[in-house]
Amino acid sequence: MGLTHSSSYHISHVRSVSTSGPVVVEPFSDIYPRLDIWDFCDNEAYAPQLDLLVQSYQALYDRPYYDMRSFYQVAGIHGLPFEPYDGVTGGAHEYKNETDWQEGRFGGYCHHGSVLFPTWHRPYMLLIESLLVNEAQQIAYQYPDNEKEKYIEASKQLRHPYWDWADNKTMNGIPKVFLTPEIEINTPKGKKKVKNPLKSFTLPVDLAHPLRKGNNPTDKPNYTPPDLRNNPYTPAGYPTIRYPNNIYKDQYDLLVGNVSSHVATVFKPGWYQTFHFGDFLRFSSHGVRPDDSQMPNRFSGHPLPTVINGSGHFASLEITHDAFHLLFGGLGGHMTYVDLASFEPVFFFHHSNMDRLFALWQGAFPDSWIPKKPNINGTYTELINEELDENSDLTPFRKTKTEFWKSSDVRDFEKLGYTYLEWQKLKSQGPKKIQSYLLELYKPDPHCEERFFVKVIIEPGKLAGPYAIRVFIDLPTANIHTPTTSPHFAGLVAMWSGNKAHDDSFVVGTVDITAAMKRLGIRAQTYESINEINTTTGLLRPAAIFDVYSDIQLIPVLQNNECISPKEAGVVSIEVYSFKHSKVDPNFLVEDT
Repeated sequence: MGLTHSSSYHISHVRSVSTSGPVVVEPFSDIYPRLDIWDFCDNEAYAPQLDLLVQSYQALYDRPYYDMRSFYQVAGIHGLPFEPYDGVTGGAHEYKNETDWQEGRFGGYCHHGSVLFPTWHRPYMLLIESLLVNEAQQIAYQYPDNEKEKYIEASKQLRHPYWDWADNKTMNGIPKVFLTPEIEINTPKGKKKVKNPLKSFTLPVDLAHPLRKGNNPTDKPNYTPPDLRNNPYTPAGYPTIRYPNNIYKDQYDLLVGNVSSHVATVFKPGWYQTFHFGDFLRFSSHGVRPDDSQMPNRFSGHPLPTVINGSGHFASLEITHDAFHLLFGGLGGHMTYVDLASFEPVFFFHHSNMDRLFALWQGAFPDSWIPKKPNINGTYTELINEELDENSDLTPFRKTKTEFWKSSDVRDFEKLGYTYLEWQKLKSQGPKKIQSYLLELYKPDPHCEERFFVKVIIEPGKLAGPYAIRVFIDLPTANIHTPTTSPHFAGLVAMWSGNKAHDDSFVVGTVDITAAMKRLGIRAQTYESINEINTTTGLLRPAAIFDVYSDIQLIPVLQNNECISPKEAGVVSIEVYSFKHSKVDPNFLVEDT
């Protein structure tokens, strides 16, 4: 993934080495499940864990911002402030604010558009989880004697919940625990309403840098989010935000409406496609780097199953992950921006879910693992194009005082001291049963034997992100004002960011258009005749179901709701293809396009 950067953010006093020794991310000694946030909040049996989680998040917020175990410092690992965490510099490879950002190198530690995307976030989640559990254990001992034992046991079992936002429950709204300014919990001093730390995090120091008048939160009631060339600025004392309005308050109607309405059109179809992949490279991230020696014509349609042309040929873990970031944050919302997203509390519930999906995918494809690939974006400690594999250090996460976690160390997640209830039920049933469970869980509605897709190949960096490319079918008049509630709307491709590092890098996004076809009464059948297919481009001819020039409408939309042309958005190829469930190969590559 290309990445946007804040080019002049450098505050040396923000980071330091922990005074209590290096931060070592240790696994738990006992295995307990990470729970679904809906059950976690609604099931009375988990009430003590909820009480502790809320207080533990607040405890991390209250730590001095320069404390390496504070929420601010842990959140700052992912993107900004582009400073070394706990003294982890990368030596000669350390990121330099003054020069590296100009070359497109990412200044945070996180891996995006990288084959290590799933595994890097695993010790990251373990770090925040272990810090929260440590706080919970201390809080548990403060409860009165008649409750202490219950809370001590709850602190032992506490693991970070996940939010599966592709669950049908999200069609009816977002968990209230992420929305309410206050929450009633049972504290050591009895039941009381407290400020809800899962709604927002108040920045203890400035994040990013001040912008022109009108684009800063201090300009309310005349605030407008900045253009997409800049990260939004958050002054010290201001909270993280979602879909901010002119007085810098959350717009709940836009937040809930956008997330809920995309469950059926984006989230579920995305996971349904992803869990057909048995190849780690295609599953893990969305960076596509065709090799000319393997593919003389990189836009010639679908390659043979033996030809690997990229990480996100249809959909992937990271592609659908990106869509959620855009839809939850909105223009000006922290979750929308790579450099800022981890300061939003929902980020960690989101990535707990990413780890869950990764874990279940591992069960479905246990023999597939990390291939050796270059890091096309770089990180704070790794140069652009540095080779990555399962033995690459997952900086800045220390396994001991002298070594870092590696992907090979975290492959067996239960050894880290957590699990998932689904995994416990399914792991003895074998890979095919696990894959069948996942496909049934995220089965699009309607579920058809034959499904149709629009595939869009995008040149990242053509346009600074974030932005989305809306896909409409059979509506030549579609434009920026056409609502996504239109029956012609099929879905979208999310570009979380767009900082280009390489001329041969492309992003592939795929939208399942089957449901829209059904709504519009478009015939869902294909032709067997080779004359229906352009063998040079791999596209269906006008005589077949779709003519991509007239029947498929792409509407790229910036986060400020400005419309641009597909060419300006970097679209270089559009294809329509279909597959039948009974005729799909292990890599989800169709036999007949």
